[in-house]
Amino acid sequence: MAGGTATDNGRAMSVRRPRLARVPAGVPAGVLATITMDMALVAAARLGRSAFASDRLDPDMIGRWAAGLPRGRWRRGDITSEPGQRGELALGLLTHYSTGIILTEAFLLLPRRGNGRPSFPGGTTFGIATSALPLLVMFPSMGYGWLGLRTGDAARLNRIMLLGHIAFGIGIGLWAPRFAGRRPCP
Repeated sequence: MAGGTATDNGRAMSVRRPRLARVPAGVPAGVLATITMDMALVAAARLGRSAFASDRLDPDMIGRWAAGLPRGRWRRGDITSEPGQRGELALGLLTHYSTGIILTEAFLLLPRRGNGRPSFPGGTTFGIATSALPLLVMFPSMGYGWLGLRTGDAARLNRIMLLGHIAFGIGIGLWAPRFAGRRPCP
């Protein structure tokens, strides 16, 4: 523990300062990488209109899906046809950003060659690889089928997902090296 000295009527006393918890580099880097993803998706939806927008991927749908997980509801028929849940938007955003932090921390824990530091190409590649998670896990669990094939809108969903995860990877590539070399605040 960090310490110092103080006096009590002329006698020296040792004073211990409490240590603050260290914040893993994946937390700020993951939040910023996820913001990078969200900004790219918002820009694409505005510029490309319906080619890069779908209600099926909105944070409230993610929240609706995540709300059932603690109750053992891992698979749904079609999440969009289910009634809305109280707080689903907030839960969806929390799930989205928590996932971004966890994936970024996983990237930072991967073994590396050379100088051992995360790189922009490595982060981008990792981000692209993470697109497999929603396509192969989340989509089927939400009732969309593998790669979103049960929706009749798979091409658009896959395009949005790939763009988002490329942007997420770029965010990891930009932010992870900046935070990985810093020592967490004591």
